[in-house]
Amino acid sequence: MSQAHVANLLGTKQSNLSAYESAVLEPGEVVSRRIAAFLELSVDTAHQGTWLGTMASHAVALRGIVATSLLPRIDLDLIVMRYVIGMHDLFSMTTHLEDQQLYFAEPSSTGDRGVDALLAGMCVHMCRATSSERAPRWTRAAQRFLDTPWWIGIGEGTPNLKALALVNGLPSLRARGVYLDRATLASV
Repeated sequence: MSQAHVANLLGTKQSNLSAYESAVLEPGEVVSRRIAAFLELSVDTAHQGTWLGTMASHAVALRGIVATSLLPRIDLDLIVMRYVIGMHDLFSMTTHLEDQQLYFAEPSSTGDRGVDALLAGMCVHMCRATSSERAPRWTRAAQRFLDTPWWIGIGEGTPNLKALALVNGLPSLRARGVYLDRATLASV
């Protein structure tokens, strides 16, 4: 793997990774855990020849989307959901426990508390779908839950859609205050 590929998987810059390798810079605790998860990968890792990404690399990409978007919130919501669905599809390619541990390594904040809650909820959902023992500890941090509900892709004047999202949403998202109807999730 190239240094750029590894840096991307770790959710950091290539220059940071180079500085870590040459002992010019010391990684923080979270990045150190990502590096440890990376070092556990086997030679035939799913991350080798493809760009599956990780929660950390997806958080970096989502931070860029959120920070540069001039779109109305409802349109931004749909872009974020499309990205998260793609992220979920890529995860299905991980079959080894080591690949999944790197994939679920703690990401940095996206700069948007709703998107952070969405990432944590999707991580819990994917862990449950793969029968993993337990979702990572970072998914239970207080900043990964919302104080007010986020109705993804649902406008203010649509109470029926909110009711559907409340009833048909993913439990791992609803627990965080993130609501969307499964049909909306499938159609995005």
